[in-house]
Amino acid sequence: MAHRAPNPNPAGSPSRRWPMNSNHHHGPLQLGEAAWREIDLSAIASNYRAIRMAIGSTTKFIACLKQDAYGCGAEQVAALLCAADVDAFGVVSIADALAVRKAAPRKPILMYPGIGPNAVELVRKLDLTITISGEEDLRSWLSTGIPLKIFVKVDLGFWRAGVAPSGLRHLIDLCASQANIVVDGLYAHLSEFGQAGASAPEQVTRLLPLLKELEATGHRPATIMVSSSESLLRHPEFDMDAVDPGALLFGLTGAHADRRGLIVRPALSAIKARIVALKASDDSMGAPPDLPGYRAAMRLAVLGIGWGQGMPRYPRSKTAVLIRGRRAAIVPPVHLEHLRVDVSDIPEAKLGDEAILLGASGAERITLQDLADAWDTDETGVACGLRENLRRIHLGE
Repeated sequence: MAHRAPNPNPAGSPSRRWPMNSNHHHGPLQLGEAAWREIDLSAIASNYRAIRMAIGSTTKFIACLKQDAYGCGAEQVAALLCAADVDAFGVVSIADALAVRKAAPRKPILMYPGIGPNAVELVRKLDLTITISGEEDLRSWLSTGIPLKIFVKVDLGFWRAGVAPSGLRHLIDLCASQANIVVDGLYAHLSEFGQAGASAPEQVTRLLPLLKELEATGHRPATIMVSSSESLLRHPEFDMDAVDPGALLFGLTGAHADRRGLIVRPALSAIKARIVALKASDDSMGAPPDLPGYRAAMRLAVLGIGWGQGMPRYPRSKTAVLIRGRRAAIVPPVHLEHLRVDVSDIPEAKLGDEAILLGASGAERITLQDLADAWDTDETGVACGLRENLRRIHLGE
């Protein structure tokens, strides 16, 4: 069961649940951490159930855990979803494949484009399903001589990896002619260009006649997949045989339209840092810099987090953190390991207090969207932009 760590700041943020499934089994107090992020595993479990209920039991759920499960920890998330009986996983890097395989010894793992035949021994050892995006790609893998399980990817207008629709039939036929190739699936990712590109229905229309041709020749793969997070929300009619949501699974929905009425919440629930220095300025320090946020006789707190943990070097003006339930403005610039905030109006602030960059303190809250706006990115950009040296604390269900 989760257990509570002592709260050094009873007047500040609410009490926390310390990890039942952390990669270090300690809270930041015990570890002496100056900054950390909190990952709510119960949010991921709840989001998974909501998506599973929406797509039904006959559509496969391939959980996309790329970028270390969107910053949430691929091994911990894979263990959670494996226990929930997810059908398969999708990853990009070998590091993520190793983490997922450790947590899910028997689940299929689809490798998105990103590795080549030089990784063939790991592909064999980890029993990975690889993506093939064209004839040259296929022949390079055939040169390894080992049996391969593959998904063929087709580019319907994303202008990224995948064979062009005009070459799909030939590529599938070529795969079918190889004794050591098993084609488990065919997939596409629909473009996110908005009005600058073809709509999702237009892209899928390019695929449907090709599927009929493959069906007629007996070469239609068993699994057809085109919907990931955004298209899953906008176009329930495109669920097909499988879906591979990533951002949606972690509650990173932003302003995406939702025809399904799904209720999800962010897995990244908090980013926190401690006050590591605290002082009142005086004339002996010289005149305050002629920069926004500086003034004479101000009280400054220094937080143990900076752009070295993934913060932007120049967040938007009027960006604040929460200390003891009140807002404290960030005083730029952000440094590699430190961040200044103005606590002139929070006289009770003390050395060691928590500062909330994301989350709640008292009646105040900074949401993930608030932080994305302040950091000039989107919700996924915040979650995936945090560095590995910002420790994860996994909160139990």
